[in-house]
Amino acid sequence: MKPQKRFSNRQRLIRQAGLGATVTAVSMATCTLVCAYLALHPPRRPVTRPDDLSTGCYESVCFLARDGIPLSGWFCARPGASATIILCHGYPANRSEMLGWARLFGEAGFHTLLFDFRAMGESGGNRTSIGLQEVQDLLGAVDFVASRPETAGHPIGVYGFSMGGAVAIMAAAQEARIAAVATHGAYATLERAIHQRGRMILGPIGRIFSAPAVFWMQQWLGEHPRRIAPVDQVARIAPRPLFLSHGTEDPVVHPEDARILFRAARPPKLLRLLPRSRHAWIDPAVYPAYRQELTRFFKEAFRA
Repeated sequence: MKPQKRFSNRQRLIRQAGLGATVTAVSMATCTLVCAYLALHPPRRPVTRPDDLSTGCYESVCFLARDGIPLSGWFCARPGASATIILCHGYPANRSEMLGWARLFGEAGFHTLLFDFRAMGESGGNRTSIGLQEVQDLLGAVDFVASRPETAGHPIGVYGFSMGGAVAIMAAAQEARIAAVATHGAYATLERAIHQRGRMILGPIGRIFSAPAVFWMQQWLGEHPRRIAPVDQVARIAPRPLFLSHGTEDPVVHPEDARILFRAARPPKLLRLLPRSRHAWIDPAVYPAYRQELTRFFKEAFRA
């Protein structure tokens, strides 16, 4: 009886282990499915209106993305300006994130346009694609700027942060009216960004989480995240100038992404890795010099 009992116990343990593995696999699949859904349907953050909105500098505007999604933004006209810079926020923020940069470029003598990408802020749409369809939003912003009487015929530049930087690269590859592009913290491919987010959350085992998330996002977007790839399009910006910047301690998008983009780009191009800086935070010791270099980049690009 004892051998039979040991055999029965072994079978029970095998069944329990199999059941445990199944439950774990189902739980993991469900978790990554939910996380992927939430990534594409992030809660909207409230738009923080600038203090000087009431002065008339910031005009509330609405326009359409190239595929018809209604978008909301602010346009700020500067007397005597002969160029416009469009500011593209990151994920999952809204135009308020770019207010400081709008003030910088306004003081430098540029018109500025800030807007909310689809499904964020006060814009239409109910799903973000973290870069794929947002290209249509930026192209719509270019159409809007080109249609205004005070900016028609003037050069247009784009400054994008994180997802907004990736979108700026991909949109400029399609739209020749974008005369210059600057980015901070842009990803090289969306797939890389997803895996990096997994490592940031779970460390060495992050791929257990991020690999299924890539699968689910492909099902919803109809495109594999590796094909949402500024690196594949960045060379098409030339001969227009490109300025890539990135924090050396960025845990969200690795600094290697900036190097990958820079190697794939063609001249004229600049790369600045900002020491001690992270994804959305620039070290105060390097911030003033970076601001000066950024405004100088656009001034020289527009003069050229």
